[in-house]
Amino acid sequence: MKDLRPAKQILEMHISHDKLSEKLWLSQEKYIEKILDRFNMGNVKPVSSPLASYLKLSSKQCPTSTKEKEEMKKAKYIVVTESCKEMLWLQNFLQELSLKQERYALHGDSQSAIHLRKNSIFHSRSKRIDIKFHWIRDVLESRLMKLDKVQTDENGADMMTKPLAKEKLHVCRNLASMFEASK
Repeated sequence: MKDLRPAKQILEMHISHDKLSEKLWLSQEKYIEKILDRFNMGNVKPVSSPLASYLKLSSKQCPTSTKEKEEMKKAKYIVVTESCKEMLWLQNFLQELSLKQERYALHGDSQSAIHLRKNSIFHSRSKRIDIKFHWIRDVLESRLMKLDKVQTDENGADMMTKPLAKEKLHVCRNLASMFEASK
């Protein structure tokens, strides 16, 4: 077998290594430039955020029917449950790499979903949620994982779901351990 040295590029991503600090950087700059050129946007002015921070959601977009409102209540709980499932997969993967931790933390910004999983009593808010999503309670009770409320100021996922001002986008980027490529 031949040693091909550390990879420098894969799937149009440039890879940089720093062995001393044990860091790895991925850049899609060339790929992005290629896409912009394909759509004749190579000379457009760059922006700090893909969504304008002055855009606001309208109350006209909110659920109006009782059924839609119930679906929205269930959605946040289901998202937490599905995230827990992904976390368990990641936990098993890391254990195969001999990177075991005592307990994994899952962070959610839905206070109602956090309360619903803590209260295992069957009630009107939970009766319409499919039973397959309630297994998260068993996982949390067995202490394999913990679920914590993440405060708005510390929620790095906001950069993927909300229009943010440049400053808030930088905070979220740092929370996600993403760094701007040096020019």
